Amino acid sequence: MNEAIIGFAGVLVGSFITVFKDLWTSYRERYKEGSYSAIRLISILEAYADRCIDIVYDDGTAYGRPAGRADNGEEYAEAQEETPSPLDFPDDIVWRSLDEGIVHRIVALPNKARRTNRYIGMSVEGASPPYYEDYFDARQEGYARLGAEALEIVGELRRRFRISANSGIHMTTEWDPAAFLGKTIQKFDTERAELDAWRAEKAKEVAT
Repeated sequence: MNEAIIGFAGVLVGSFITVFKDLWTSYRERYKEGSYSAIRLISILEAYADRCIDIVYDDGTAYGRPAGRADNGEEYAEAQEETPSPLDFPDDIVWRSLDEGIVHRIVALPNKARRTNRYIGMSVEGASPPYYEDYFDARQEGYARLGAEALEIVGELRRRFRISANSGIHMTTEWDPAAFLGKTIQKFDTERAELDAWRAEKAKEVAT
């Protein structure tokens, strides 16, 4: 009887060890795939954020003067940076090795960029020469938000897979792209809140 129990226990232990080994091997393989995919995505997203920052800096001027010049000599603001190319992800990304929430945020970025570009295109209609402030404001704010989202995803990927932050986008210790984009977004949010408050005040004055 005791021998049977011992034998049965040995079978259970052996089965457990086999299952545990298989699970551990599967976990390690998935982690390796996820780490590789994260490194690839970080490179792509940081490059995209870098291009977004170029757009944020672009106010239509060159060397302190409006960049465009009409045939009659009149100056006007003209975009100096081309719209970033749509995000394109390589086939070797193993999406199933990444957290579902991160994957959703990544694959949603191209759609957000398309919506942003549509909004920027519509803002041209309300922009007035020579500086076209509405157009450049929409462009700068839209790409500040896209760049910030890309860098937030990068940070999450780095934390999850313990990848050091040593990419070329951090060119000096003083330069913090995420902070720069955050301040830009805050500036637009503050201006919008102030405008809404002013409009509400005017509406009260009219009502009374």
